[in-house]
Amino acid sequence: MTDNYRYASTEDLPWACAAARGVSYKSLRFDPETGAGAVLIHMCPDTTYPRHRALAGIDLLVIDGDLLVRDTRVTRGCYAHLPAGSEVAPYSADGCVLFAAFPGRVENLHDAPGVYGV
Repeated sequence: MTDNYRYASTEDLPWACAAARGVSYKSLRFDPETGAGAVLIHMCPDTTYPRHRALAGIDLLVIDGDLLVRDTRVTRGCYAHLPAGSEVAPYSADGCVLFAAFPGRVENLHDAPGVYGV
């Protein structure tokens, strides 16, 4: 039986620049076969994360700052679940750090291919 547990000290992981301006991320886990993964995302103030579709849904937890997802403001310590098929382009007025976990592929719907490589 393969041991699939993964441990990562987020303090030790470098921030990688995403293709979208003002967005960086730390990859915590990614399965290229299924597209499932988990990331920390940093968005600078007045930044929109490019439009994408969560083919299997996405779970979000805002660690710091705030995020506007559709018409809902998600603030520090708040959780949001986006069901499968959701199309979003989250915006942060003041900047934020969030945790995102996705059980399957995330399809980009914009001109910056490879945002987080999914």
